[in-house]
Amino acid sequence: MRRSIVVAAALLTWAAPSALTAQDDDRAIVAVLKYDNNTGDDRYAHLGRALSSMMISDLSVLEDIRLVERERLEELVAELDFQQSAYVDPESAQSIGMILGAQYVVAGAFVTAEPEMRLDTRIAKVETSEIVSTAEVRGESESLFDLQQRLADELVQGFGLVLTEEQEARLRAQQEANRIDDVETALKFSEALCLIDYGAYLDAVEVMNDVRDEAPGSAIVGATMRMLQDRVEEEAGNRLRSEANRRIGGLLGRRSQEPERRPRPPQC
Repeated sequence: MRRSIVVAAALLTWAAPSALTAQDDDRAIVAVLKYDNNTGDDRYAHLGRALSSMMISDLSVLEDIRLVERERLEELVAELDFQQSAYVDPESAQSIGMILGAQYVVAGAFVTAEPEMRLDTRIAKVETSEIVSTAEVRGESESLFDLQQRLADELVQGFGLVLTEEQEARLRAQQEANRIDDVETALKFSEALCLIDYGAYLDAVEVMNDVRDEAPGSAIVGATMRMLQDRVEEEAGNRLRSEANRRIGGLLGRRSQEPERRPRPPQC
């Protein structure tokens, strides 16, 4: 009962803007959820965030679909506190898709049997909960980029998209631009995304500095660094404004522009 009330309230808050946007855009709206870690290994605890982030960024160059922002997805999932994975529970996937105004939800999971990794994905149609396509790719975990690239191709086919040579070239260029070759770097990137999701921006900056050093040419790393810098500056500004508002008739004085460091979230 409580879940129904929360979902209904979220529909009022989230779905109306999405529906208005969809009226002006006839592209299919797609939500790519965080991939589930089914390895049993805490080392991969947050890799699902990186996989969904890279997939969203890669597929964003395709004109026929519109991707929901990853952080918006994470905010919604955290707000609704889903206890069951959307990959194994069609009802959870449908609820998320309905609230976001998405026509399709992509949910997935990964498992390892070192040195091999397997990525599984399902595309669900929100309106009917029908599984319209499934995909599975496997290979060495150290070749994570190749696995993710193959999975993107499977998803394109799952949506029934036939790419022109120009579209194919654009997708490949985007994947190469986002490329993170080293699995350890991808795991650090995943950790940083977790910290960002929980608002621990200063901790995220420290992790992202290492990621940037190890993958200096990655466009998705650069974009995440710019977004993170904006978040840090915004939080610092908000804190100073709040402090100034508490000082009636006083002077703010010289203060650091760095936001107060929050405790590192135990989830990350």
